[in-house]
Amino acid sequence: MSSSRVIFASFIGTVIEFYDFYVYATAAALVIGPVFFPHSSPAAQALSAFVTFGIAFIAQLIGSFIFGHFGDRIGRKSMLVALLFVMGVSTTR
Repeated sequence: MSSSRVIFASFIGTVIEFYDFYVYATAAALVIGPVFFPHSSPAAQALSAFVTFGIAFIAQLIGSFIFGHFGDRIGRKSMLVALLFVMGVSTTR
């Protein structure tokens, strides 16, 4: 595989990841607080929404270490399939 193809694929993955967190951060600032924490003060709503954003950031780091470790040992393709399966199951739950 050529290095330009690897660089392009890494760039696309980074752009998608940045966009995902950008949209979530915007939603946390504007929507998540009042919708999911309606019985709190506006400051507590905002803090609660940003705590969920922080938890998502930490979960991403932990998941990257776990799936990266097992991806190197078992295989990246099988870990990608497992990750997509876990994401699908958690979405439909």
